Amino acid sequence: MKIIIINNLYSPWARGGAERIAEKTVEGLAKAGHEVFVIATAPSESRTDKIYYLPSIFYNLEKYPLAVRFFWHLWDLVNFVNAKKIKKFLADKKPDLVITHNLQGIGYLLPRLLRKMKIKHIHTLHDIQLLHPSGLMIWAKEKMIDTLPAKIYQAITRALIVLPAAVISPSAWLLREHEKKGFFEKSAKIVLPNYFNQLKIKNEKLKIGRNSFSFLYVGQIEEHKGVNFLVAAFSKILLENPAAELIVVGGGAKLEEIKRLAEGKAAIKILGRKNENEVRELMLAADCLIVPSLCYENSPTVIYEAIASRLPVIGAKIGGITELLEAAGGILFEPGNADDLAKKIAEIIKDKEELESIRAKQESWVPPDYIDELLKLAKA
Repeated sequence: MKIIIINNLYSPWARGGAERIAEKTVEGLAKAGHEVFVIATAPSESRTDKIYYLPSIFYNLEKYPLAVRFFWHLWDLVNFVNAKKIKKFLADKKPDLVITHNLQGIGYLLPRLLRKMKIKHIHTLHDIQLLHPSGLMIWAKEKMIDTLPAKIYQAITRALIVLPAAVISPSAWLLREHEKKGFFEKSAKIVLPNYFNQLKIKNEKLKIGRNSFSFLYVGQIEEHKGVNFLVAAFSKILLENPAAELIVVGGGAKLEEIKRLAEGKAAIKILGRKNENEVRELMLAADCLIVPSLCYENSPTVIYEAIASRLPVIGAKIGGITELLEAAGGILFEPGNADDLAKKIAEIIKDKEELESIRAKQESWVPPDYIDELLKLAKA
């Protein structure tokens, strides 16, 4: 089968979970014997044998003034230039199936184009980009998707995303949010955990000779990810738990601010960006991952990576994090509640049995095979 995967960002411009899932899907489909192509965006237009990069400022959009971003989002809804280029690419490749992920930056005319060209279309949800241009629902600001401007935006995107054959959502929460707004009424819909490879790990935890209890954060250093909040909560437990340490991995707009907050606290280490192999080693060496999000996450890739590494997770009880940790093992705390997070951190340091219980649940959790389920949808 000839398949095209479309996401607004792709390696080497990848920066989040959606890109990781798109890349793993490409690898999985290629391994299954299918011919796979990719369409994404980059600072300038270019092509390789398998990837077509469309020119866009999307990769750097947050650095532009608000007025520029406003008009860019308007243009993105009707980007006929990209639509014309994609149409030519589709006519050349003649795919049997197109799988779309995040469309911001690609343009929302694409679904109608696929329908017009009679190409089977499966859409994958990752966030609320169809409900709000920010793609983010922030804790305690949930009504942002119910404002009049948001409703107008949803009416437009609902009309443009017209009737994909099927829709995949990694969390029931995200699918419900779209269904409540009238999306995908006539499409097949499934909840399918993200592409996941359970690692074969036997006594590979890199903790020999270490007496400290190590917590790890991996992700974007942004306000909505709750990193500032995490540093504040962690500071609360240091007096009673001097052997605890927090390692923060990632980059973003708030990196320098986080470094200032951690200044003078030897137990809090800010490492900046690390590559995939370095993150894997840090996960194997850590005792617990913390996901302190202040935004409604769909199904964070970092949690899947922790599960694969048998790394227990403490996560905010928000969005799809809740259902993922309830299914695969983990500890939940009330979002935005520094006292509750500090309490959960202190408790897990003392409770080795709970840690082992979580690891056992992680090892036994076997979600459906992502590629198999995807191909079933393609053939339906």
